[in-house]
Amino acid sequence: MKKLTIFLMAVLFAAVANAQVEQVTSKNGLDVMPEAGQFAIGFDAAPFLGYVGDFFNNTSNNNLSATYVDNNSGLQLYGKYFLSESQAIRGRLRLNQNTVQQVNRVMMDGQNQTNIEVEDEQVSNTFTVELGGGLEWRRSKGRIVGVYGAEANIGMSTSGYTRTYGNEITVDNQNPTTTTNFNSGNSSRATSREVSARGANSFSIGARGFAGVEYFVAPQISLGAEFYLGIAYTGTNRSQVVSEEFNPATQEVVEITDVNAGTLTNFGINTANYGGSINLMFHF
Repeated sequence: MKKLTIFLMAVLFAAVANAQVEQVTSKNGLDVMPEAGQFAIGFDAAPFLGYVGDFFNNTSNNNLSATYVDNNSGLQLYGKYFLSESQAIRGRLRLNQNTVQQVNRVMMDGQNQTNIEVEDEQVSNTFTVELGGGLEWRRSKGRIVGVYGAEANIGMSTSGYTRTYGNEITVDNQNPTTTTNFNSGNSSRATSREVSARGANSFSIGARGFAGVEYFVAPQISLGAEFYLGIAYTGTNRSQVVSEEFNPATQEVVEITDVNAGTLTNFGINTANYGGSINLMFHF
C-alpha cells in the first residue's frame, strides 16, 4: 500500500515536470496534435482491430479482447478536454447491461395427452456501470505521444433472475412438472422450485495511476494503449434465492427466502488492481 502510494505520487510529480507536446503538421498543412480547448471522444478499439484482421486474412476467428489484461466486460467510452497541449481532463464510462430470456416447454399436468405443453420461462439480468475521471499529462516525439496520470473510479454491479412456470402448485398438484435446468431443458416433478434470485451485488471505489502511448495515424485521430495500476475498495452484499412450495399446514403456496450464509458485507483493499486497454480517439 505504501509503495503504491509512493508510486502514484512519483507519477504525478514527474508528469508536471516533464509534460511537453510539440505540434506536428501533416503534408496538407493540418495540425496533427490536439490543442488547448479541444475535446476528444473515443472507444475500445479491439473489436475494430479484430474486424480488420478478419477482413485481411478472410477469417472470422480473430478475438482480441478489448481489455487485454482486465477481466471486466462491456465496451468502454472515453472523453477528454484539453487544458493545454500537454494536459487534459479525462473521463471514462463502462456500461454493460444484458438480459437473457429462456423458455422451456414441459408437459401440462392433469391430462393424458403427451402433445399438450406449457411454457416455463427464466429472465436473467446483469448490469454493470463504472465511471472514472482524472488528469492526464502528455509528452510527444513526432506523432508518438506518451500519456500518464491518475484517475478516480466508482462502480457497481447487479445480477439476478426471475422464473415463471406453466404448471402451478395447487392442492391437487403439489409437485408439478417443472424445468430444473433452463440451459439443458431438463424437467421433473418438484415439490420446491426457485422463483427469483439476486446475486451478490457489489459497489466499488478506487484510484489508479496509468501510463501508455498514443500514435496519431491521421490529423486528430489516434490509436493508443494504456496500462494501469491502482487500489480499490469494494463492498458486496449477500445473495438470496426465493423458492415456492406447498405448505400442508396452511393448505396454501408459500415463498421461502434463503439468504447466503456469508457475511453481510465484504470490504477489502485490492492492490492487485491492474489492467489495460486499447482505444481509438477522435479530437475536435
